[in-house]
Amino acid sequence: MGRFDGKTVMVTGSAHGIGRASALRFASEGANVAIVDTQASEGERVAEECALLGGRSLAYQADVSDADQVSDVIGRIVNDFGGIDVLHSHAGRLRAGTVEETDLEEWNRTFAVNVTSMFLVIRSVIPIMKSRGAGAIVTTGSISGMFGEPALAAYTASKAAVVNLTRSLAIDNARSGIRVNCVCPGWVDTGFNDPQFVHDALSEEDIATLIDRTVPMGRQGLPEEMAAAVAFLASDDASYITGQTLLVDGGLLAHV
Repeated sequence: MGRFDGKTVMVTGSAHGIGRASALRFASEGANVAIVDTQASEGERVAEECALLGGRSLAYQADVSDADQVSDVIGRIVNDFGGIDVLHSHAGRLRAGTVEETDLEEWNRTFAVNVTSMFLVIRSVIPIMKSRGAGAIVTTGSISGMFGEPALAAYTASKAAVVNLTRSLAIDNARSGIRVNCVCPGWVDTGFNDPQFVHDALSEEDIATLIDRTVPMGRQGLPEEMAAAVAFLASDDASYITGQTLLVDGGLLAHV
């Protein structure tokens, strides 16, 4: 028996990286998985990968920072699967820059993807979970939302917002049987951090040195390691855990 047998899991930003790994992890544990991403063909590929693991999986193209698209895609998911039991709200964006280097358009887009998308999706999913008397939501934050980082003004501010949004959601919905927690990855080898490396003109050797100096475990994390944390928080193994921020960072913030 898988931990998510018979459950429907919605994963946003699931065409690549951590989102893809999360979708595959849920599928491997018996879930039916709704793949939601702006990239249609990549989303279809992940849905096919999930289906090979035994569960039912469908891909949906949507920009979850757009209220109309969110309403439409959640309606389609409920129609196709009958409901939503678990949400992994993962869609995210990283662009490097100080406040002076960041124009208003970039600032607004970062908050739209990293924060507003979560607000819109969760706002639509909560009534569905309330009608079932249970649900689990896992947001993706970042260690960047836990402390200050140079030249990541918009990103760090947006991820700090995700952390406190998660806490508020947990408090407001605990009596409805809905748990809300946040996974905060550290350095993860997905290419997501490439804009930061390019901004700082870091070579592969520089990156390796940076990781070695800052991460006690001496390496970047794997998407699958982040997905394991997401699945734990979404599962009944975490039935008395809500409003928490789980750092999955190889010990990086243990000595900051």
